[in-house]
Amino acid sequence: MFQLMGIFFPSIILIALGFYLNKTKVLELNFWNGAEKLNYYILFPSLLFLSLAKANTQISQMSVVLGIIFALMFLIVSTIYLIARLRHTPTARVGVYVQSLVRFNTYIGLSIATTLNHPEVKSLLINILAIAIPVVNVVSILSLTPRQYLKFKNILISLIKNPLISSCLLGMAVNYLDIPIWSGFESVLNIFSSSSLMLGLLCVGAAIQLQEIRQHLGRALNMSVLRLLLLPAVVFTITYVMGLGQAETMALMIFFAIPTASSAYVLTKILQGDYSLMAGVISLQTALSAITLPLLLLLLMQYFY
Repeated sequence: MFQLMGIFFPSIILIALGFYLNKTKVLELNFWNGAEKLNYYILFPSLLFLSLAKANTQISQMSVVLGIIFALMFLIVSTIYLIARLRHTPTARVGVYVQSLVRFNTYIGLSIATTLNHPEVKSLLINILAIAIPVVNVVSILSLTPRQYLKFKNILISLIKNPLISSCLLGMAVNYLDIPIWSGFESVLNIFSSSSLMLGLLCVGAAIQLQEIRQHLGRALNMSVLRLLLLPAVVFTITYVMGLGQAETMALMIFFAIPTASSAYVLTKILQGDYSLMAGVISLQTALSAITLPLLLLLLMQYFY
């Protein structure tokens, strides 16, 4: 139990501190806007690039794990679109539902990965998070874009300009080609990476909006139950039936139990989606995950040990 508390305590404290600093206006809104941009364009891409470039696990060794992830994502998105078509749900809201169940908060995922006392799970989870980023970004953009405005050229340009996707692809290329990284440059990237998680978790806390939770409680709660409880249960069933090992099961369950990304709000607003609902879902999932994630790890530890 104390080991479990040690894993989540840093993340919970930083998220709570970010919420407090924003709520009490100790730090102005301009600070949070600047912090998010710094992390999005410089610090976090450095972390993703370095994690993938130095990863020991080869992508070819993760074929089963990645197959489960992308198959489940496809099933989730297909189900959402089918229900949306039957209920005539507007695109602005469909995009919110897709992001609520498919996107993930990489800061929380990486903070768990870096504190886990299990090298194989840590390596798998870091690789899963980095590899899935380009995919979920594509899916998110498509889900928020009305069919008549879908143009391959526009989507391709927006993806190329995305620093998270670029850093992931570059990191995978460096790893695959076994290109050495100069020690001085690696030291700079390590400094950026260590700063990214701390700043990212503070921004996650600052993004929690209690007013939006109250306004959209019903829909936000439904999305939270599906994401934080039902999806991990489905994943556990799949891994059990397929006979996957401890590392694969833990990495997959943690991945699908992570709340949706705070950056989903920005994308939803830019693409004219229902950003108020998105804010409510993000806030509630983030808050509830402080309870559901430790419980999930506790259950996994009792099951495997």
